[in-house]
Amino acid sequence: MKPFTKINNSEELGQYILKERKKLKLTQKEISEFTDVGRKFVLELEKGKTTAQIGKIFEVLNGLGLELHLIKRGES
Repeated sequence: MKPFTKINNSEELGQYILKERKKLKLTQKEISEFTDVGRKFVLELEKGKTTAQIGKIFEVLNGLGLELHLIKRGES
């Protein structure tokens, strides 16, 4: 597994979250229940909604065991 994945837009973030959720064999309902966000939010996030609330995104990332790291362009 690569140590990091470059995400360029909300659609790519949604696809990555979907892939990780499926790896963990979790349903959208299950992830929404233990992260305290709505199932509709998880659905929209996985579809790449551009106006998703950042706080809720972090709840889902944390629930999936993911961390967000920022790297200045050209320094990776």
